[in-house]
Amino acid sequence: MKPLPLRATLTLVYAGVLSAILTAEGFAYHTTLRNQFETAATADLEDKARALHGYLHFDRGDATLVYDANDAEEAAFIVDATRYFQVYDGKTGRLLRQSPGMASLGLNFTPTEVSEFRKAAGLRDVQTDRGRLRITSTVISPPGGDQYLVQVGALLERLDASLGEFDRVLVIRTAGGVVLAALMGLIFSGWALAPLKRLAARATSIDIKNLEARLPVRGAGDELDHVAVAFNQALARLERSVNEMRQFSAAVAHELRTPLAILRGEAELALAAPISEFSARERLASQLDEYDRLTRLINQILMLARAEAGEIQITRAAVDLSSLAASVSDQVEPLAAARSITLVPQIDPEVRVLGDHGWLERLLLILLDNAIKFTGAGGRVTVRVTKDGDRAHLLVEDTGIGINAGTIERIFEPFYRADVAQSRQTEGAGIGLALAKWITRTHDASLTVTSEPGRGSAFTFSIARAD
Repeated sequence: MKPLPLRATLTLVYAGVLSAILTAEGFAYHTTLRNQFETAATADLEDKARALHGYLHFDRGDATLVYDANDAEEAAFIVDATRYFQVYDGKTGRLLRQSPGMASLGLNFTPTEVSEFRKAAGLRDVQTDRGRLRITSTVISPPGGDQYLVQVGALLERLDASLGEFDRVLVIRTAGGVVLAALMGLIFSGWALAPLKRLAARATSIDIKNLEARLPVRGAGDELDHVAVAFNQALARLERSVNEMRQFSAAVAHELRTPLAILRGEAELALAAPISEFSARERLASQLDEYDRLTRLINQILMLARAEAGEIQITRAAVDLSSLAASVSDQVEPLAAARSITLVPQIDPEVRVLGDHGWLERLLLILLDNAIKFTGAGGRVTVRVTKDGDRAHLLVEDTGIGINAGTIERIFEPFYRADVAQSRQTEGAGIGLALAKWITRTHDASLTVTSEPGRGSAFTFSIARAD
């Protein structure tokens, strides 16, 4: 089933809620009015019956009304009170007296019914051809041992007609009010959704060519502003990702162009003139170096792409960071010595963290490799492992060329190199720190950098301890 448009849904919901509220209120009004009518009718009937009993006279099985016919007020009361009036002999069930109004309704009860009325005296509604008749039954026992059932009634046709008219008017006005409210709701929902339509129109105008555009924020702090802010934040992330992709593509093209140019140049030289066997071997060795460089570059790109895509899973277990740092330092020490760099391990014992041993080892190798690359002969690289409360810290500090403050944030971008002059002299493709950033993120850790040009850099990796 196709969903309704938002405007129609809002209108229907509004009309439905309003209908439920008006129906509940109408039912409450109907109930209250009916109870008031019923209470008033009952009280009036009981008052008439009690007053009428004072005018009744019973003598030898006969019931008569004794009153002053010359008293207009008294006579009028008797006429009104006895409009629906009858008296039965309580013992035999014989009808002794009946008003014309009661006779016209055909209410002649049998002795059995009279006995039931006598046993359950009080109010009772009887349905007649002219509507409901409310009867109050009273048993009167004058001296002498006789019993009489006196019934006084009141026809409730006007009460029921008034309630019916009230219900009819209530239904018509409720239905009209709901229809009018639905129309107004349709109009108001259109006005309320107009800013959203403008936001949608503005959003559709944004494409890859103008990702810097943003949706307007009205400043009202309402839901529409929240939508606009959230969309703008998504656009900012998308713009950043697209820019990174563009920079990544340009960097990959740049990195691939150099070895391919070298390979093509050597091939052209080989074709241009005859070469000796020694020269051929030399050129082949150079080409193999470039092939290795391309292979390393492609493998690193694939690894970073898989990592960013979430295809690489890490395991979490207790890792002895002290032992890991000591082992990696021993592996790297010959490389540092070959470049006349002093490697200084300062490792606190038994510092355990929760993480993946292999990836933590790779992280330390990346940091050490970068430190050695950008530290000149006679310099020093320090590896320090410490613990502070529930955190463990791995520090790699060097006395190398340092990093400018304006480029520290960019060193974690793929292919970015802070020292352009040494970009070809240093090995690697500039992906190591980008991978280190991913390792840090997947371990819920942090990697901070402090550096001063000409005096060296310090990378601090902080992670939760396992004990």
